[in-house]
Amino acid sequence: MKRAGGGVDFISSLPDEILHHILANTPTKLAIRTSVLSKRWKHVWYETPSISIVCNRVDPDSLNKTLSSYSTPKIKSFDVTISRDVTVPEIDTWINLALSRKAENVSLRFTSHYRFRDTFFINSSLKQLSLTLVYCILNPKCVVSWSSLRNLSLNRCKVSDDSIAKILTGCSLLESLTLNLCDRLNDLDLSKSLSLRRLEILGDRWTPERIVAPHIRYLRLENYQRPSTLVDVSSLTEANLGLSKHVLDYFTCEMETESLQYMVRQTVVKLQNIKKLTIGGIFLQILSLAELCGVTLPVFQNSISKL
Repeated sequence: MKRAGGGVDFISSLPDEILHHILANTPTKLAIRTSVLSKRWKHVWYETPSISIVCNRVDPDSLNKTLSSYSTPKIKSFDVTISRDVTVPEIDTWINLALSRKAENVSLRFTSHYRFRDTFFINSSLKQLSLTLVYCILNPKCVVSWSSLRNLSLNRCKVSDDSIAKILTGCSLLESLTLNLCDRLNDLDLSKSLSLRRLEILGDRWTPERIVAPHIRYLRLENYQRPSTLVDVSSLTEANLGLSKHVLDYFTCEMETESLQYMVRQTVVKLQNIKKLTIGGIFLQILSLAELCGVTLPVFQNSISKL
């Protein structure tokens, strides 16, 4: 294979390991197309350690037929976005591919109704997992065992207190947990997650009312309607707090306003001794109003910054 003008094609002369690394940073659909370049490229993508699939226009049958040639024994990264109606067996096929090849980093985005099989919750290879499940209920019926998982991100998931407790029980090495627009949570108890150091919660109406997280070092808390009650964050060193401007729409009468000011005050009381606190404009506005109304605010010993 030569370049136009008779030049040498240096890329094709590179070792397979380097070509695999190049294709690993390319969407799988484009990586597959390289197989038509020459005999040298025909089978290169088969052993690429990463898969990235966006299934909105791609025909699932054609995709499955193509993926049947995929031969790498171990997948480093598996990223699938499904924004069209596909069947449950098709989703099962893609997830089983990731599990059977011991994928370490898995990202799944579904807009289809789907219930995960028990085998999904028993995996010793997963290190990083991100789930975006618009219409799915995350409710494992079996014992969860994600023994190597360190980073878990749940986005738009319907997950109950009992379900998140069952999941976290099976993640003894978990260091980072992100809950983005997850409803059905009321009490988030992370007291048994001894390795957890980072917690991020971004919510609308359905943020946890109570948070027990004695081992975390960093907290990011963005609420839409009301602040969460921090029961125990005794190891915290840094926090980032924010409230949506819409929170003011839900606390309109004098009694409700006083209640909001009290909740905000109780939040900052829990954080008065941490090293770094960052607060959003609405949060600061409520604190300022509370102070004008005679509410005593805690004295902070360390740095405070505004978003």
